[in-house]
Amino acid sequence: MEVLLLGSGGREHAIALKLAESSKVKHVHVAPGNGGTGTSHSKVSNLAIDSVDLPKLVAFAEESKVDLVVVGPEAPLVIGAVDIFSAAGFPCFGPTAGAAMLEASKAFSKDFMARHDIPTAKYGNFTDYKDAVAFVEAADFNVVIKASGLAAGKGVLLPTSKEEALAGLKEVMLDKAFGDAGNEVVVEQFLEGEEVSVLAFCDGKTVVLMPGAQDHKRALDGDQGLNTGGMGAYAPAPILTPALRAKAQAILQKSVDGMAAEGSPYQGVLYGGFMVPKGGMPLVLEYNCRFGDPETQVLLPLLESDLSDIFLACIERKLRPEMVRWKAMSASTVVVAAKGYPEAYSKGMVIGGLDAVQASDDGKAGLVTVYHAGTQTNVQGQVLANGGRVLAVTGLGKDIPDSLATAYAGVKLIQMDPCHYRSDIAQKALRGPSPLRIGVLGSTRGSALQMVLDAMEADELIGARVVRVVSNKADAGILDRARRYGIPATSVLAKGKTREDFDAEASQLLEDAGVELVLLIGYMRILSAAFCRRWKDRCLNVHPSLLPDFAGGMDLDVHAAVIAAGRTESGCTVHFVTEEVDAGPIVVQEHTAVMEGETPESLKAKVQPLEGVAFVKAIQKFIAGDVGPMKKSS
Repeated sequence: MEVLLLGSGGREHAIALKLAESSKVKHVHVAPGNGGTGTSHSKVSNLAIDSVDLPKLVAFAEESKVDLVVVGPEAPLVIGAVDIFSAAGFPCFGPTAGAAMLEASKAFSKDFMARHDIPTAKYGNFTDYKDAVAFVEAADFNVVIKASGLAAGKGVLLPTSKEEALAGLKEVMLDKAFGDAGNEVVVEQFLEGEEVSVLAFCDGKTVVLMPGAQDHKRALDGDQGLNTGGMGAYAPAPILTPALRAKAQAILQKSVDGMAAEGSPYQGVLYGGFMVPKGGMPLVLEYNCRFGDPETQVLLPLLESDLSDIFLACIERKLRPEMVRWKAMSASTVVVAAKGYPEAYSKGMVIGGLDAVQASDDGKAGLVTVYHAGTQTNVQGQVLANGGRVLAVTGLGKDIPDSLATAYAGVKLIQMDPCHYRSDIAQKALRGPSPLRIGVLGSTRGSALQMVLDAMEADELIGARVVRVVSNKADAGILDRARRYGIPATSVLAKGKTREDFDAEASQLLEDAGVELVLLIGYMRILSAAFCRRWKDRCLNVHPSLLPDFAGGMDLDVHAAVIAAGRTESGCTVHFVTEEVDAGPIVVQEHTAVMEGETPESLKAKVQPLEGVAFVKAIQKFIAGDVGPMKKSS
């Protein structure tokens, strides 16, 4: 495919490089692009047409027989880029102008939330300055003042007193600090809590979430200084627990359903900016109608799927959750900005060290990437600073600390004077204990995994996260179940491999994901001795009887043996895996009665739901240190 990508920032550089990874993409033309999109990949080049010059861009698409158009920034979306390219016969990824009103007008989006009962802050929309002043004076809460129109991510004021709020209204509505974007303002209640960005691919009806991300808006360490377009980000953000993720999914699905009901089906990326009050429901702060910047620079490196396939599925209304797969890794990005940004700053500084950064991952391909935002190249081929946010250095790792270390190691190799960057990216993620990283081996539907995920959504397993599911069957239902929750899921073929070789491959996938505890859920293979030793006291299996009785049996045979033995009680046992089958230390047992006339099938139907319950209790005991390698001494 020949792809035309509109935009010039770090977001577009990240999109271009991810598209270039696809064997289905021949070339990506970036209009107008930047110094990075023009030099960093043989399949990516710049096109000297502004992203809002739609007549010239359509003419280029026709002349070059473009197969896919992708709109990066909000400005061309709001003026109808998708409508115009679609009318000209080009598949175009992004929302129509009608759907992009969710970002184009904060007043529209707030009223939309009110119409569809989407949780958000108390607010008022105003075009009359005196009415806005009266609202502020009467408010019994602290307020936020937002220019309703597009203001390049900077049209938000956070006054700390009523006097500052009134001065802010004058600045926006009368002094036109944000130009026409401030012709209408939204005054809303200031919410306390922690913010998280939840982005989703949408095809007009289906919503597939990306990992949660957090960016850093303030210019200086400690969230001090002026608001910027974003000084760094990381993903997956620990604050987006499975329970909060489920709530965010429901809110974004309701948003897409609402747009469809109002005649503007939403196709593209829907970005929900959420505030999470302590112990409360997530509230929508705002919508964006495209990928975020710098969130894109941490989300796309984690994407395992072909981005061009996802874009086309959204356009053709064929999006399915299993199409979107993620790596079991974390990503952090640090923005290197020109000194003085977001106020007056220098331009034209020569940037050195870029090649050194790309080589700084000790030969582990792809662990660090420099995305260009405000750059250009001169006739000598040098890269020059040409904006406020100049570069975003992204590191990958097994967890947030690992990815942070990689990103900052890259930043230190950058040579640009004067510049500045925040040294405290992702500190919120490092304050509490890291969640327990769980891996799953499964061969069947994985109904017990569903119960574990349900427990996470209900905040019964706050300190745990499933980071990888591996199956020996490519069509196992457990893989689709995992992918619906955004969990990286992989099959490993056993044909032609010894048990040891197969287990080593599966074990490596778990280790690469930083797995600390393995669950065997409907896993129809006997594990090798090497695997059992590697995961000693860190691998749990469930057996459908009350061990040690009836060890070694499987499925219906176990239940038949229980009935034949005349037992009046059965159940399931979660135990640690050892080389001797079903003989490892018992962690949890759940019980059920065996009734007169019981059949193997009816007993299985009673025991099977207990397996998920037992796994949840076993994980809770592992987290608490009651069992496992970190077991507390009595």
